[in-house]
Amino acid sequence: MSHLDTGRVHVIHIPDFWQRLQASRRMFLALDYDGTLAPFQADRMKAYPLPGIPEILQSLAGSRILSLAIVSGRPIAELLMLLPLQNIIRIGSHGFEQMRSDGKIVVTNPSPLQLRGLKMAGEMARDLGFDKQLEFKVASIALHTRIMQHDAAVQAECCMYELWATLVSMGLECRKFDGGIEIRATGRNKGDVLAELLAELKPDTFSVFIGDDDTDEDAFRAIRGRGIGIKVGNPDTFSAADGFLPDCEAVRNFLRQWLFTISGRKE
Repeated sequence: MSHLDTGRVHVIHIPDFWQRLQASRRMFLALDYDGTLAPFQADRMKAYPLPGIPEILQSLAGSRILSLAIVSGRPIAELLMLLPLQNIIRIGSHGFEQMRSDGKIVVTNPSPLQLRGLKMAGEMARDLGFDKQLEFKVASIALHTRIMQHDAAVQAECCMYELWATLVSMGLECRKFDGGIEIRATGRNKGDVLAELLAELKPDTFSVFIGDDDTDEDAFRAIRGRGIGIKVGNPDTFSAADGFLPDCEAVRNFLRQWLFTISGRKE
């Protein structure tokens, strides 16, 4: 029996996942990046996908029955550096950046009020000495705390959450993520852009989104009733996802299994 046999990759809470995939004529797969394809790293620009994942994704992207998308909080420029694939959709900055097959990046800009709020948020963080931990995106600012000691990281996140929360009336929101906290413009998130992508598909498309943290919950809610959400992590945690995979290695095995399932199928 092949090590890629469908019985060897278990999607927790979805026992018939592979049968449903096998019966599908067309498919859509969207994946988060950090914590899903790539383990977290102290140096975020060294967070590369697990070995083998880029090659598997490129093979999947070459299938005519599958559309593939990366939906991330990272800017698209970083996704291009860390995962240089062809024939995929790239969504960056939580949906404020989109890159389709023509290679053009379409940016949705925050409102003037939101931009003023983000400027104030940056000044607040700099005043506390967090210059080196800040990442500025098109519609958000992230404070990365992974390089800090645990207690210092918790204190920094709590402090900035309290300060940044004073700016929510400017059309902003604070969201924690694994390794930091982010203040970002409201009005667009991973769920919104995933809903747009799903609306472009034919009704019988088998659609799946895989992600790992709080920002992916928007996408899990968006895909409910139209596809399957799979969370990477502990299946005992609360989530809007339908199923679970324990870690990035399980995601790699899942992708191998998907490729095996559709390989050789007539297109």
